[in-house]
Amino acid sequence: MQQGTGRKTAALAIEKGTYEGTDAFLVVLPHGTDAALVQAYVVDASCVHADPAGKGRLLLTRTYSRP
Repeated sequence: MQQGTGRKTAALAIEKGTYEGTDAFLVVLPHGTDAALVQAYVVDASCVHADPAGKGRLLLTRTYSRP
Protein backbone atom coordinates (compact mmCIF):
# COMPACT_ATOMS: atom_id res chain seq x y z
CA MET A 1 0.00 0.00 0.00
CA GLN A 2 2.97 2.29 0.41
CA GLN A 3 3.42 2.17 -3.34
CA GLY A 4 -0.23 3.09 -3.84
CA THR A 5 -0.02 6.13 -1.58
CA GLY A 6 3.50 7.09 -2.63
CA ARG A 7 4.45 7.52 1.04
CA LYS A 8 6.61 5.51 3.43
CA THR A 9 5.12 6.97 6.63
CA ALA A 10 3.62 4.46 9.08
CA ALA A 11 -0.18 4.36 8.83
CA LEU A 12 -2.29 5.66 11.72
CA ALA A 13 -5.09 3.32 10.64
CA ILE A 14 -5.89 0.79 7.89
CA GLU A 15 -9.30 -0.72 7.25
CA LYS A 16 -10.45 -3.10 4.50
CA GLY A 17 -13.80 -2.53 2.84
CA THR A 18 -15.31 -1.61 -0.50
CA TYR A 19 -15.33 1.63 -2.43
CA GLU A 20 -17.76 2.00 -5.34
CA GLY A 21 -17.96 -1.81 -5.63
CA THR A 22 -14.19 -2.37 -5.55
CA ASP A 23 -12.36 -4.15 -2.71
CA ALA A 24 -10.20 -1.46 -1.18
CA PHE A 25 -8.24 -0.31 1.83
CA LEU A 26 -8.72 2.98 3.64
CA VAL A 27 -5.27 4.12 4.75
CA VAL A 28 -4.93 7.11 7.11
CA LEU A 29 -1.53 8.80 7.36
CA PRO A 30 -0.30 11.91 9.13
CA HIS A 31 -0.31 14.91 6.81
CA GLY A 32 3.14 15.57 5.35
CA THR A 33 3.46 19.18 6.53
CA ASP A 34 0.63 20.00 8.99
CA ALA A 35 0.31 18.08 12.26
CA ALA A 36 -3.32 19.25 12.62
CA LEU A 37 -4.32 17.24 9.53
CA VAL A 38 -4.42 13.63 8.32
CA GLN A 39 -4.37 12.35 4.75
CA ALA A 40 -6.83 9.59 3.87
CA TYR A 41 -6.21 7.32 0.88
CA VAL A 42 -8.48 4.67 -0.64
CA VAL A 43 -6.31 2.09 -2.43
CA ASP A 44 -7.52 -0.79 -4.62
CA ALA A 45 -6.97 -4.04 -2.67
CA SER A 46 -6.12 -6.11 -5.76
CA CYS A 47 -2.43 -5.35 -5.14
CA VAL A 48 -2.54 -7.62 -2.07
CA HIS A 49 -3.66 -10.65 -4.08
CA ALA A 50 -1.28 -10.11 -7.02
CA ASP A 51 1.77 -12.33 -7.37
CA PRO A 52 4.15 -10.64 -7.08
CA ALA A 53 2.48 -7.92 -5.04
CA GLY A 54 2.14 -4.76 -7.06
CA LYS A 55 1.24 -1.14 -6.71
CA GLY A 56 -2.35 -0.59 -5.62
CA ARG A 57 -4.34 1.82 -7.75
CA LEU A 58 -5.18 5.01 -5.84
CA LEU A 59 -8.95 5.47 -5.95
CA LEU A 60 -9.38 8.55 -3.75
CA THR A 61 -7.41 10.87 -1.48
CA ARG A 62 -8.68 13.51 0.92
CA THR A 63 -7.30 15.68 3.71
CA TYR A 64 -9.13 15.97 7.04
CA SER A 65 -8.65 17.80 10.33
CA ARG A 66 -7.09 15.58 12.94
CA PRO A 67 -9.51 14.73 15.76
